[in-house]
Amino acid sequence: MVKAGIWALLGALAGGRLAFVILNWQYFRNYPIQILQVNLGGLSWPGALIGGLIALALYARASNQPFPDLADSLVPLLACLSLTAWLGCWWDGCAYGVNTSSFLGVPAADEWGQVENRYPIQLIGAVFTLGLFWSSERAVRRNNFKPGTLSCLGLLNLALITFGLSLLRVDPALSWQGLRLDAWAALAIAGMGLVSLFILYGRRKKKV
Repeated sequence: MVKAGIWALLGALAGGRLAFVILNWQYFRNYPIQILQVNLGGLSWPGALIGGLIALALYARASNQPFPDLADSLVPLLACLSLTAWLGCWWDGCAYGVNTSSFLGVPAADEWGQVENRYPIQLIGAVFTLGLFWSSERAVRRNNFKPGTLSCLGLLNLALITFGLSLLRVDPALSWQGLRLDAWAALAIAGMGLVSLFILYGRRKKKV
């Protein structure tokens, strides 16, 4: 499990950086030396997720272990990374929400350090991450579902939280058809989770 986690983390780092560079190629084409300077920041969470899944699949094949079991075992790692990302965004002033004068407003900074009352998107994301991932794992363990179910639900949880909160985010981001690209990515990942569940439970047993 430790080796699988390391493979997934390395794949996530590579995939997240690659996706970020592709999305911001107009900048990196002029500063190619910065492509490998990950310490300067710049990761895409959809790219990180896909990169982690690909790396995990390669490890499963190399070690001759079932991919669904490995994926399920790393769902707590996914939850921890998601939780850390939301809290990190709160600390650094990214992924912030719209200004509000309602009681829901919390003083929060943007990337320029300007503090205003905003919807606490990052804190809401952290709370929902804890709640949904914990309840999903408890339900799967209690009902003894098929291997792979927990990881599919993890994808759906991540996509649901990210898509819902993206509608309240106002930090600068690329968009298409009126939606942020990360919102479209969340919809695609939700679809991947649903298709995986359909494949997992839609298989009919062959008659002997």
